[in-house]
Amino acid sequence: MRKLAAALVAGMTLAMSALPAAAGVVITQKQHVSSGTNTRDSEQTISVQGNKQKMVSEKHTIIVDLDKGMMYALDPNSKTYYEIEFPAKGQQGAMMSEAGMNFKKAGTTRDIAGYKCTDFDGGVRVLSGDYTVKECFSETAPGAEEFATFEKNMAAKLKSAGNPQAGGEIPGGVPLAQDSMMKMGNVNIPGMAPDQAAKFNEMMAKRPPVTNSTVVEKIEAKKLAEADFAIPSDYTKKDLPGAGSMTTKPGGGMKMPPPPAGAPSPAAH
Repeated sequence: MRKLAAALVAGMTLAMSALPAAAGVVITQKQHVSSGTNTRDSEQTISVQGNKQKMVSEKHTIIVDLDKGMMYALDPNSKTYYEIEFPAKGQQGAMMSEAGMNFKKAGTTRDIAGYKCTDFDGGVRVLSGDYTVKECFSETAPGAEEFATFEKNMAAKLKSAGNPQAGGEIPGGVPLAQDSMMKMGNVNIPGMAPDQAAKFNEMMAKRPPVTNSTVVEKIEAKKLAEADFAIPSDYTKKDLPGAGSMTTKPGGGMKMPPPPAGAPSPAAH
């Protein structure tokens, strides 16, 4: 009997060791953002594993934990962070609910970072204007399934919180390129006098649109540690500033505070 039990344990151990470990995906992107004569080039890294996502740019790090229902905005320079409930409520929740966007096939394909992807067009009206985008999604790139699963879970989380439009219908796979344009429109600012609001919107209408070109340079599937999504122990928590400090990118990506020239893609998402 003892020999049989030992054989069963050995067999189970061998079977478990043969199963592939749940892997994440790490994406390195290059961005070029322009608005009129102003331009900015930058790089960011997106890491996704299970229900966690981390976006690292030059100035900020954003961590989203769907299981905890929290989002963390880290400032590496001051070693401080904000803690935000996810999905957000109140004005922040209203901003997210306006970020839903459906895609349709554009009929073109590209080869990026060694993988074939299919172009999709999308557009949505958000609080600050009109956002249009062309994204190239790949279902064969490393980590494509892991990334797509996170996006679907995020959209489901937003919808379950009472934001039926948030998240929209996102194509399967992982986006390897994004070309977007944000054209400013009329902005409704609570508490601002009508004449001041009219002058402000007139000024914003004269601003050139913000364009953002993002291309994946490297994408790899790899097992990530829990520590990769943890807040460093030497960071100090700060009180959350006003709702205007947090914005959302159509399609689910988030940033806080917004960069001066435009919103990064989180993928994006």
